[in-house]
Amino acid sequence: MSGFWLILQKDLYAEFRRPESVIGMVFFGFLLLVILNLAIPLGSEISPETGAGILWVTITVSSILGLSRTMSRERENRCMDGLLLSPVSVEALFAAKMAVNVVLVLLAECSIIPLFFILYGDGFFTSLPMLVLVVVLANVGFAAIGTLFSAITAGTSRNEALLPLLFYPLVIPLISITVKVTSMIFQGAAVADYSSWLYVMIAYGCIFTGLGFLLLDHVVGE
Repeated sequence: MSGFWLILQKDLYAEFRRPESVIGMVFFGFLLLVILNLAIPLGSEISPETGAGILWVTITVSSILGLSRTMSRERENRCMDGLLLSPVSVEALFAAKMAVNVVLVLLAECSIIPLFFILYGDGFFTSLPMLVLVVVLANVGFAAIGTLFSAITAGTSRNEALLPLLFYPLVIPLISITVKVTSMIFQGAAVADYSSWLYVMIAYGCIFTGLGFLLLDHVVGE
């Protein structure tokens, strides 16, 4: 745990000192929401399914800007070699990088989600605690997949272009489940109606977190 906290504090300090990742995610999310809002006829209401799709497409596309920086920063000046030589386990390294990604995406969502309610109406502002739970579960899945593939692509010369090609195919099932659950929350459905999908999201995050623990040693070794 000491190694986990040290790496987590180091990365968060680096991000807050130069927050270009969070700023880029927020700006790109704002841009997507505004462009998609312009495509809707003035005065018309959108369905809960459409609203959920717009929200999660915006979050997913903008989150890739932050996920790509987690491991690529460690390739500069061979910082990854120093981490591997330090008495820090690979599991602690992956967990810290994944936690940083969760924090970065959450920070961006704290700005993107309120703007979504402003542009698309406060009628979607229902069952906020359950929406927060869905956001956290989705972020865990995003961060687990993004951290693993960020480590795979960090050593390549085109990591910014290669990461989305690997990230999106694996995250599409999670996005589809998240959109379905979010639309049901916007409709005011009971928790029992979508609780089974929440278990699937939990399992999705656990599976890819476990894969990260198992594979990161081989990935960074290469």
